[in-house]
Formats: sequence, structure tokens, C-alpha cells
Amino acid sequence: MEFLIVIAFFGYIYYLRNYADLRTPSEKEAAALAEGIILYENGQTGKAYDYFDARIRQKPKSSIAYLYRGLCQHKLGDNVSALKDIQSGLSYDDQVYELHLGMGKIYLEQGETENALSAFDRAVSTSEEQSEAPYLWRAKALTRLGRVNEANLDHLHAEELKEALKTTSGKPVSKAPFFDKRLAINMAMIVMTSALLIYVVKSAESIHLPYLVAVFAAISIGFVEPYKGWLLAIMQCTFMLTGYFLLTTLPTDGARQELENFSLYGAMILTFAASFLGGFLKRALNMK
Repeated sequence: MEFLIVIAFFGYIYYLRNYADLRTPSEKEAAALAEGIILYENGQTGKAYDYFDARIRQKPKSSIAYLYRGLCQHKLGDNVSALKDIQSGLSYDDQVYELHLGMGKIYLEQGETENALSAFDRAVSTSEEQSEAPYLWRAKALTRLGRVNEANLDHLHAEELKEALKTTSGKPVSKAPFFDKRLAINMAMIVMTSALLIYVVKSAESIHLPYLVAVFAAISIGFVEPYKGWLLAIMQCTFMLTGYFLLTTLPTDGARQELENFSLYGAMILTFAASFLGGFLKRALNMK
């Protein structure tokens, strides 16, 4: 039974690592490449190119790394290499609208307006109203092709979208709400892990298994919520404490009671310590 419980926790950690993170693959890549993106946005094109070139050698299938290396090459005047990189990025993830947008800009500079329009159409469809830029650039291509009415409609929609995005992202505090879908899912999982920990405390013959299970659970808390793990840790300790005293029968044997107390309170202490460790590990991995 104890072996099965440990195996179950390994399965839970695997779930947290692979399925609880609701970001898209491109969003995860962008977070991991934040250092290079900042270099690019700050105008340090040469350093940014070297950064993304090294990253592509480490991870040859990173669509975001190809995007930004291509953008760097575009800034440096090498449109042939820039287009090749952007096409490589699209071959790994064609749902990144910035890749279609970058390709369209290069085509437009080269006078290939029809190809540019096609790329901007794909940028509009994949952007999912996240940015007004695809509409503005499509309007430029439409204008060159003499389709002025369509261009005006794109300009109008771009202005409306810009205002709508400003109202939702203008306040940094409300941009990323504290209680989101991922946190709600993990709160539900905490109920299950708390119940399992109570079961282990009640059935274990020593303190070792409850402590081991508590450490696994707490590290997974910090790993999945590196900035909000403290809340999940508090929830888990609260559920453990109330569940143990309200939903279970306390032993009449003094030695057994002492063992369960050591297991319960020790597991609560480990929950806070190991959740901090898990959060530290996740933040360290995100910086790589």
C-alpha cells in the first residue's frame, strides 16, 4: 500500500509538470527566452542574435527562437536569412502570429504584395485579437493593391481593438488576476492530496511515510504555483488539520496518538518548507 501511495504521488507530479500549466507551447518558450527578447526590444540586436543563435543550437525546434533570430537578421539587413528562419519557425509552430507577421513584413519590403497579404491574413487569423498589428499591416498591403475600402475597414478595426486591449491591459494589477483557472484546478487537487495525507497519517506505522508523501506533495505545490504556492500550502495544512480532527476518530492509545500527532504536525511543517523549495526550482528552470 505504501509503495502504491508513493507511485500515485509521482503520477501527480507528472500531471502537474505536463498538464497543469495552461500556457501554449509558444508562451512557455517566450517565457524561457525572456532574456534574449529583452535584448532585442532594447535595441541590442547583435547580442540578441548571439543569444538566439546559441539557443537554437541547444533546442533546434524552438519556433520563438527562430522568430527572434529572424527578426534580428531582418534588422541587420539580411532578409534572405531572416525569411529562412521565420519559415523554420513556422514549420515547428504555425500558430504563432508573430511569425506570419514577420514574414509578411519581409515580403512587403521586397514588393511581393500578394505573398505579404497572404501572410498577414494568416497573422490575423492566428492572433485571435491579441494585437492590432496584423490588421494595420494587412491594411498596408491592401492599400498597395488598391483595395482601399478593405484597408479602411482594417484600420478601423485596428483602432477599436487597440482601445479594447488598452482597457484590459492598461492596469497591470488586473492584467493577470490572482485567482485564475490554473489556480482553481490546483485548489481542487489540494483537497485530494490533503485527504490522502490524512489517510497516510492514520494508517502509517511510522513517521517516515507521512513525511515522504508530504514532501512530494509540497514540492509539487511549489512547482506548479511558484508564486502562489504559499496559498496552496496554507490550504493543504488547513484541510489536513480540520479533516484529521473533525472527520477521523482519534486513537485511544497514547502511543498511537503521539505518533499521529508527530506525523500530522511534521507533515504540515514540511508542506511549507518543501513548497518553497518547489517554487524555487520552478523559477530556476524558467530562467534557463
